[in-house]
Amino acid sequence: MESKKSQFIKAIRTIAVIVIFGGIGFFAAKMGIAASSGMSKLSILTLALLFIPIFFIVIAIHEAGHAIAGVWMNFDFKTFIVGPFMWQKEQSKWHFNWNKNVNTAGGLVICMPTGTENLAKRFSVYAAGGPIASLVLTLVAYGSYSLLLSSATVVEILRNTLYIMSVLSLIIFITTAFPMRANGFSSDGARVLRLLKGGDTSRFELLILKLITGASAGIRPKEIDINELNEASTLAQKLNAPFGVYLHSFFHQAEFDKGNIEKAEEHLLDYVKEVESIPKGIRNIVWLDAAFFYAFAKKDLEKAENYWNKFEPAALIPKAQILATEAAIDILKNENKTAQSKIEAAENEIANMLDNGLGIALREKLSQMKTS
Repeated sequence: MESKKSQFIKAIRTIAVIVIFGGIGFFAAKMGIAASSGMSKLSILTLALLFIPIFFIVIAIHEAGHAIAGVWMNFDFKTFIVGPFMWQKEQSKWHFNWNKNVNTAGGLVICMPTGTENLAKRFSVYAAGGPIASLVLTLVAYGSYSLLLSSATVVEILRNTLYIMSVLSLIIFITTAFPMRANGFSSDGARVLRLLKGGDTSRFELLILKLITGASAGIRPKEIDINELNEASTLAQKLNAPFGVYLHSFFHQAEFDKGNIEKAEEHLLDYVKEVESIPKGIRNIVWLDAAFFYAFAKKDLEKAENYWNKFEPAALIPKAQILATEAAIDILKNENKTAQSKIEAAENEIANMLDNGLGIALREKLSQMKTS
C-alpha cells in the first residue's frame, strides 16, 4: 500500500514539473519572440554571445545565496563552484582552480557547520538560501527590465539581458525549490521539507548531518557513535533512502580505523556491491577507498591495482587520499623512494581535506607507511 502511495506521489510530482516547466517555456518563448521581433541584428547577435555568461551569473547568485545563508548560520564556507570555475579554501586561504568535473559544473557550494546545535534549523536556512537568492534575482532583473524603455541599442541589449537573466533565474528557483529527488540527489526544497517534517525522515537527515559535521570537526572514524550509525542504517532501509549506500563507507572507515580489518573488508565489499546506485561523478571515491584498503591493510597488490585502474581523479576527491593510495601501491612494488615522496606530499595535503576526522586517521596510516 505504501509503495502504491509513493508511486502516486511521484507521478503527481512528475506531472507538476512538466506543467510548470511547460508553462514557463511557453511564457518565455512568447515574450522572447515578441521582444526579438523589434530588435536589431546586432542586439540579437550580442545576446546570443552573452547567453552563457548570463547563465553562469544566474548560477553564481544562486550558489552565493547558499554561501551567505551558510555563513549566517555559522557554517565554515569551504568551496564555491560555478561552471568551469572553482574556488576552494585551503588553510584559511582561497585558491582558484579549474573545475574539470561535469557533475559539479552546474554549481556547488560546500559549507560545513561548526557545532551540532540546532542543526535542523541551520541546515534548513542554508538549503533555502539558494532558491531565495534566485527568486530575488528574478524579481530584481524582471523589474529592471520593465523599467528600461529606451530604444537605444545599448539599452536594448541591457534590457533583454535582464529579461534572459530573470527567466533563467526563475527556472533555477522552481527547479531547486520544488521538492524532488533524482539520481540520489535532492532539491533544496526537498531537503528543507525533510528537515522540518519531523519523525523518521527528519531524524535520518539529522543523523547524516551529525556524521558529516562530526567528521568535519575532527571526529575520526573509530570515534563515531556506533549506535547512531546503526540507527541511521536502520532508518535508511526503512525509508529506502538513497543516501543509505554511503553509510557503508562510514562503517568501513570506522572498522578500518579500529584495526578490525575483516569487518572493514565486509563493509567495503557491501559498498562495492551497491556502487551502481551511486552517481558516476562520486563513484570514484569507492574505487579509491578499495584500492587503498587492499594496498595498505591487505597487502594485496593485484586487488589494489584492479580497483586503482577503475579510479579516475575528480574534483572534490582529496589529493591526500590519492597520494596515499599511490604510495601504498608503490610500497608493494618496492618503489620506496617514489613512495616516500608521495607520503610526504599526502601529509602536506591532509590539511585541505573536508573530512578532518578521516584526515587524522590517514595521517596515522601514513606514519606507519613511513616506517614500513
